[in-house]
Amino acid sequence: MRSYWNRPLGSKLILLLGIALLAEMFAPWQRVCAITSSGTEPRVCGWRTAYQGSNYGLYAAALCLIIVVWELLPVLIPKLSMRGWPTAIVTAGLSVLLVLSTLFKLIKDNEFQTFWAWIGFAIAIALMVTAIMRVRHRWRHRDEPETSRPEPKAGAPPPQVEAPPAGGSSA
Repeated sequence: MRSYWNRPLGSKLILLLGIALLAEMFAPWQRVCAITSSGTEPRVCGWRTAYQGSNYGLYAAALCLIIVVWELLPVLIPKLSMRGWPTAIVTAGLSVLLVLSTLFKLIKDNEFQTFWAWIGFAIAIALMVTAIMRVRHRWRHRDEPETSRPEPKAGAPPPQVEAPPAGGSSA
């Protein structure tokens, strides 16, 4: 369990958001006893979770589970560091696919949605934004040297600072 707390903040946040989304998808995403507008679909009585209805909910759940397992790998197998930018890019790509499948789920099962569907979409977006910010942070810092200040060259004179002109005196 100690290796979980040693993970970067972005990784911990992605894990928590992924688990929250998987749990939130059990909430009712469609209202009780609604009649659909098309005659081909049966009457929806009770409530539907994100896992029911169109297959996009199952795709979103599978992607979210893959993200959670991907982020848990360094905790379960401590020899894996997984702190580089390629790992962050994989998480960001999976999270973009997660948001797209959640959006397609909202569009496909558009009738009689509850606020739980929008909360799930918001969690998916928060997960994606966190993953993309982590990619940006990793990409920016991947080629930087250890010291951020340049060392002065040997034998070079120190930089000179010009003194401001004395005000009020004219020659």
